[in-house]
Amino acid sequence: MLKRLATLLLGIGLIGLGVLFFVAPERAFAVQVLMRFWPIFLILAGIVRVAGYLIDRHPRSPLGGMMIAAIGGILLSANLLGHNSFILILGKYWFWILLAFIAGRVLKQYTHRIEDGARANAFSPGAIAVMLLIVGSGLAASFAIQRGQTGFNLRIGGFGDVGNYVFGNQLSIEDEPPQSFAIASNSRLFINNVNGDVEVNSAPQQQATARLIKHIRATSEEEAREIAKNIHLQITPNGAGYQFNVAAEGVQQDFNVSVIVTLPQNLTAGVEINNAHGAAKLTGLLGDHTIRDCEHVEIIRNTGRVTVENPRGAVELDQVQGQVSLTNSRRNVNLRAINGAITLDVRGGKVNLDQSSGPVQLQAVDTQIEIDNVGDGAPALANQRVVNIQQARNSRIRIQEIHGAVAINAERSRIEAEEINGDFTINASSERVKVNRINGALRIRSDGGAVEIEEARGATAIDATRDVTIKNFRGPLNVTSRQGAISLETSEKLSADVKAISDRGRIRVSIPEDGGFRLDANTGAGRVKVRGFDGIVWSREERSYAAGYNISESAPLVFLRSSGSEIQLQSSGLAMASRDDNDE
Repeated sequence: MLKRLATLLLGIGLIGLGVLFFVAPERAFAVQVLMRFWPIFLILAGIVRVAGYLIDRHPRSPLGGMMIAAIGGILLSANLLGHNSFILILGKYWFWILLAFIAGRVLKQYTHRIEDGARANAFSPGAIAVMLLIVGSGLAASFAIQRGQTGFNLRIGGFGDVGNYVFGNQLSIEDEPPQSFAIASNSRLFINNVNGDVEVNSAPQQQATARLIKHIRATSEEEAREIAKNIHLQITPNGAGYQFNVAAEGVQQDFNVSVIVTLPQNLTAGVEINNAHGAAKLTGLLGDHTIRDCEHVEIIRNTGRVTVENPRGAVELDQVQGQVSLTNSRRNVNLRAINGAITLDVRGGKVNLDQSSGPVQLQAVDTQIEIDNVGDGAPALANQRVVNIQQARNSRIRIQEIHGAVAINAERSRIEAEEINGDFTINASSERVKVNRINGALRIRSDGGAVEIEEARGATAIDATRDVTIKNFRGPLNVTSRQGAISLETSEKLSADVKAISDRGRIRVSIPEDGGFRLDANTGAGRVKVRGFDGIVWSREERSYAAGYNISESAPLVFLRSSGSEIQLQSSGLAMASRDDNDE
């Protein structure tokens, strides 16, 4: 019964997650969480199999369950640490695979029952062969990592080192004085294949300096210091700059380092960091920088162009005076106070961008996007694209307080926008579009999702397949819906023509009764209902057609057409003063 209950709960959990991806607005984020934590289900599946063996001998051996649970734990750890190479995972975690195999064999032998038949030998020749295969594969993978100079140095040479790796502590050793080196303006620093963190900052000093802090896993400080003697920072001239490398000849133990470079203040110099298996942090620098294939990236108070490619962790940029380019990011991105053009290519996680000048170009998949306070507010930017989301898929987009034009091309992505002080163009599919306070021309094409608009102050054109709701509009309005209802409401006098066409849905329009307008409403299969306009002079009034004018024959035209449902025109009361009038 316990095994059946566990299996049932596991199945319900998987079904619940499947339903969540279809109905939850934040499903893009949920997918990212599942991509990171999905090995938990392998762990649960392994536990269920082991429990089934212990309860009723189904399955017949606990070995498979132990191995599945161990593999799930290994993959979970690899996801959390950002390890994405099979060789790297095998070289780092082979000991745990071996331990799970031995535990499964021993558990089967010591939980043997008479009805199970002959007792199996825990260490049969076949089992020993498998154990040797696991050990050999793990050591070969560790050796391949070291020979490939990836900087991980995870090869475990013997069972004595296994104890250090499993039970040892990581100790920090700085046993070398800082190295000084002369650097000219516009030089470039190349820091490649560092197994650890890289930090470059500036200080009021005459010469550049570099420090190396060694983090070594060992059982004692004496052992760590002995290992540290073979780890050195090498600085060699490279054209107009310098090349930084960490040499660790003959070191087999698990270790990583922190490389800290301090440049003279106000010196212009570029930094290029490639394949650092740790954080890359730049603070208070002048120059153009490039960071590729690193973990967490943090750049603060930089003047110059910044390029980040293939980051394995989060990216944080703050107070950057220059262009920013980010490519193939799969974790969270936080950008603040960027004074320059921004180009983003994101494949997961969450993007936060605020208090920046723009322009912004963005491509995103499976991403939560939040953009706030972009553009410098100059009048010339009103018709220029400050934010251009060229392609977004399976994402959620929320933008607000944009000082300039915005364009969004999105597929299966929910869109929310507020306070856009410029023209706004949206091409979306499958999800809802909700916008508020748009002060420029608004054009929306939505295929499969509802459209909700409030306070559209400029010319508005909507082409949708589902419901369209617009409140507090002013400018020319042209709305088409092929399958949904159209609802238009304003408490201000019309200043331009209103056109609404629905193939199948109902049309409902609410406008002030004391505003001048002309009416031309026709429905193919429903009725035209007009309520609250005592001053309308009808030129034609029938069940499914109504035409006439209120106040003036030269007033804006309200043109309404529905092929399969009714049309309602009703009064919203006396017109309130327009925002422009209030401003005067």
